[in-house]
Amino acid sequence: MLVPYVDEAKLSTLLAAGHAIDEEYQRCRVFVAVAPRASTGQLAGMVAAVRGCALSRDRMFGLVSLVPYLVGVDRAAAIDAALDAIEDNGQFYFVSNNVGRLAPYLTPTELDRALAAADRAVADEKDRSNLQTRFPSLRPTAWWAEAVSAAATIKDGNLRAVTLRDLAKEAPGEHLDAVVTAAHAIRNGSARTRALAEIAPHLPETRRPEVIDAALAALLATPVRDELRYLARNVLLPLLNHDQVAAIIDTDSRKRHAGAESLAAAAPYAAPEHLAAAVAAAIAPHKLGDPLPDLPFGLRHGFPRIVEYLPASHRNLAALSAVSIRDQIGVGEHLWAQNLALVAKYLTPAQLDQVLASIDPNGPPVAVSNAIEHLAAHLDHGQLDTALTTILAIDDEEGRGLALTGIAPHLTEDHIGRLVTAVLDLHDPRVLAETLTTVLPHAPAEQQPLLAQTVLNAASTIDDPEDRAGCLLALAATQPGLHRDAALARAFTAMTALTDANAQVRMLDCLTPLVATPQHDATTIGTLEQQAP
Repeated sequence: MLVPYVDEAKLSTLLAAGHAIDEEYQRCRVFVAVAPRASTGQLAGMVAAVRGCALSRDRMFGLVSLVPYLVGVDRAAAIDAALDAIEDNGQFYFVSNNVGRLAPYLTPTELDRALAAADRAVADEKDRSNLQTRFPSLRPTAWWAEAVSAAATIKDGNLRAVTLRDLAKEAPGEHLDAVVTAAHAIRNGSARTRALAEIAPHLPETRRPEVIDAALAALLATPVRDELRYLARNVLLPLLNHDQVAAIIDTDSRKRHAGAESLAAAAPYAAPEHLAAAVAAAIAPHKLGDPLPDLPFGLRHGFPRIVEYLPASHRNLAALSAVSIRDQIGVGEHLWAQNLALVAKYLTPAQLDQVLASIDPNGPPVAVSNAIEHLAAHLDHGQLDTALTTILAIDDEEGRGLALTGIAPHLTEDHIGRLVTAVLDLHDPRVLAETLTTVLPHAPAEQQPLLAQTVLNAASTIDDPEDRAGCLLALAATQPGLHRDAALARAFTAMTALTDANAQVRMLDCLTPLVATPQHDATTIGTLEQQAP
């Protein structure tokens, strides 16, 4: 984090601090950060320290991370020590990750040793699958026949499908037929569908249609309620033509609830007219434009996502029906507000008036602010006035601030004064600082310096040091000049007041790139605290 921005003397100080850390993993992390700028002597010291780590996992991590920065006999010795640690560890997750990172630097003999260690670490079918698919580019051609045969013996159908898919991505052409054959042999219809669908894009174009047809046949023959079927269907849908998608919609519609979920998933790939007919059947006896009081569960949540894929002539009425699905949604107003983002553009001005009037400013604050934000881009001047009035009636300051933030980009010049007044009326210093920082770019240029000073003053009074630092950094990221310098200095002071080391690191991650800019050279890091009031 700090390494790119400090001089050589400070780099040596950081490295010395790293050597003094008791926890070996954290010590290795410091070494990894310093390594790109370290001298040969410093690297040798780090390697020696890492080789002394008690846990093989830490030795693996440290040595493998340092190898790219070593040369000649030093690199060879570090590789040998890293391979010793890999062989000592025996935990597949850690071994396989480190073998993958080390592989580019290995000789063929060293690579064989590393892969043999990974093979010995395999504990179950999942590990075996990962081993087969993790390093195919490192394997000789003769290995492929054995790998495909091994994949075909995996008992779990879904794991076998994933393994065959990953093998297909890199398999030489002469082995693809064997991969397809192994996929056809999967008994579970959903897993077979998934395997064939995910293998198909990696086949020659002449082979794809028959494999896609087989995947579709497997899906249609699988019970709609099979727990893996939805995943297999979603993988297959992008590969199908309109007639094939229609077959899925028509088959699945025989089961009301599962069919409704399938209809929503298939909508982006369906022929619009066929989709309209399927929707009409699913909502009967109601029609598009009517309130829909008793939709199947899957359609309650999926209906708004269908609207854009219907014929253009159907979208307004469908959007009106989508707006009516409010009380049926499990998380109520929150999801309804999100759905407005999908359908608001299809509503007429009069319908938008009705939706605006239905928003209760004392409802769930986040839902209210989201609803207004999603409507705002589609409102005319007068409706934006109404929306602002609704926002001002929100009692909860956090919700009011969120709503003001959401509507700000959509307001005209005539509304900005009212917006700024509303923001300045916020009393909680954190909410005021967060909201005004976001609204600042939309305020008149001549007002921005004074408003930025207001943010600086408000943020500086926030009690929680992490919130205070966060608000000050947000201001510094958007404001050049004196306000930026003062915000950075005060953010640094707030950061030093944190008692949680992880929180300090998070803040320092945000602070450092802001300091190390053309306006702030590396020495600024050492002087921020003196600048702070």
